[in-house]
Amino acid sequence: MLSFSFWGDPEPSAQRRIYELRTYTLKPGTLIEWGNHWARAIHLRKSREDGVGGFFTQIGPLYIVHHIWAYADLEARKDARDAAWSSPGWDDCVANTVPLIREMNSRILVANSFSPLK
Repeated sequence: MLSFSFWGDPEPSAQRRIYELRTYTLKPGTLIEWGNHWARAIHLRKSREDGVGGFFTQIGPLYIVHHIWAYADLEARKDARDAAWSSPGWDDCVANTVPLIREMNSRILVANSFSPLK
C-alpha cells in the first residue's frame, strides 16, 4: 500500500484509542479524482487530530482506498463525524466522492499491546 501524500505518515501514540478502518472500493479510473477531492478537504478532519493515514493499492485489487481514524471511544467518533458536517466544505467533499464509490466498509479496531499506535 502507498500513502496519499496529503496524509503524511502515521504517528505513534502513547494513549489507548480505538481505530476506525474505512475501506472504499472505487470505480475504475477514479483514484486521482478521489485523491484531489480529499487533498482539498483533509484539513477539515485532520484539524481534530483524528486522522491516522490514508492509503491506496497499486498491486493486487486496484482502486481500493483505506482511511484510518483514531478516537478515544465511540462517542468521540460520533462527535468528530458530527463536527465534520458542520465544517464548510465537508459536504462538498462527500458530494464529490460518494459517486466514485462502488462499495464501502467500516470496521472498529483495537490495537495490540505491542502496536506503536496503541
